[in-house]
Amino acid sequence: MKHRTRTVWITLTLFSGAALAGCGTNAAAPSHNSPLHGSGKTLVTFWESHSAANQQGKALAKIVREFNHSHPGITVEVHVTPASAKALAAVQAGDPPVMAMIGHQPQYGYERAHALVNLKSFINGPNGFSSQQRHQIWPAVYQAEFTPSHQQYLFPVDIKVAEFFYNANLWKKSGLSSPPTTWSQLMTDAQQIQSKTGAMGLGARLDHNDWLPLFYSNGGHYYKPGHPGQLDLNSPAMAATIRQVVARDNAPSVKILSYNTSFEDFASGKLGILENTADGYEMVREEVGGKFPVGVFSPPPGSSGHSESLYQGLSFVIFRHASQAQQQAAWSFIKYFDSPHGQSIWSTVGGEPPVSRADVASVEKMAGGQFSANPGPYAGTAVAIRELESGHVIHKILGPNQSEIDTVIQDQIQSVVQHKESVSQALSNMQKQATAYVSGAAVQ
Repeated sequence: MKHRTRTVWITLTLFSGAALAGCGTNAAAPSHNSPLHGSGKTLVTFWESHSAANQQGKALAKIVREFNHSHPGITVEVHVTPASAKALAAVQAGDPPVMAMIGHQPQYGYERAHALVNLKSFINGPNGFSSQQRHQIWPAVYQAEFTPSHQQYLFPVDIKVAEFFYNANLWKKSGLSSPPTTWSQLMTDAQQIQSKTGAMGLGARLDHNDWLPLFYSNGGHYYKPGHPGQLDLNSPAMAATIRQVVARDNAPSVKILSYNTSFEDFASGKLGILENTADGYEMVREEVGGKFPVGVFSPPPGSSGHSESLYQGLSFVIFRHASQAQQQAAWSFIKYFDSPHGQSIWSTVGGEPPVSRADVASVEKMAGGQFSANPGPYAGTAVAIRELESGHVIHKILGPNQSEIDTVIQDQIQSVVQHKESVSQALSNMQKQATAYVSGAAVQ
């Protein structure tokens, strides 16, 4: 889904996209570290990527409006732009925003540039989070905020947990009444949808959303337990995962989708189930546009006896270029956002689970009687909360050369799907080639 770059003053004054410093600005653009036009207020420029046209953007705008109203000495100014990619250029130009939402992988570039504030002093400070509050944050989510050296430049905000989505109209026409509880039942349901309706039963795509949670649900480990940095890909768990992917992708009721068109394929009404995407329930519903009700269910368990859901998302960062007053003001906003009230708005309007299990009751209260309805306006949030509560949630593996390692794994799985290699050959090649990237021996 494409988002236009624009700048919004949440005090309800609109500016053109050219006012965005660090992105082709003119000389008249104010510095992100300047006071708010001499008003005496502390200005917090905030770059984030959620369009005002989608539910996350609407939720964020509401939270910012309420924060600015309740904190008269601070003005948070939102700029809608792909911050993960653009803020580093603003850092290099010497004029970054005060804070931003960025992905986990891009933080390494910012760390090398010494651009981010280590948030530990805020988290552990007098206006921080107690040990009990920190332990209420979903473990998989909070652990993903730390670098390998255990520095914390990130604080969680945008949590997306992988789910399966289904067209409830096709589901009903097919005679299905409950989500599948095994992978074999999922394939049977996909066949039934195709035979009863003529639609494709299941849409899948081969990326880390697909193979990584399946690998872990089969008992796999990316790195050998007790041996950090030593890959464990040539394993029975990966062999089982490859065989499952091969059987699925060669089934006549399954359509292989590209990442860029998977939502459109599902929204066409000619696809029964969309597999294991961590892009969020609201994004799927927005693409469907009310043409049919959208239901949600968790990934079926693997051979380990439980499923593993992939978590991805964005996190708050504060930039070192900002003044101490701006950094403190930005942290005040983060605290407000992660309060029970802020999280209730984020989850019920934005459609994503809260950051902490302590906020679930507030979310359920604001959602009311429709919270558990599936299909329903909060179905994605409710299912994501259940997945987080289960403890079987993993984060995308992060680190140097990670995209190259992921490509190696996906290419080797695909070679078996296309009958170019045996499973054992793919496992051997996968382990060898991926290890070369981990060790730095691979040619860049």
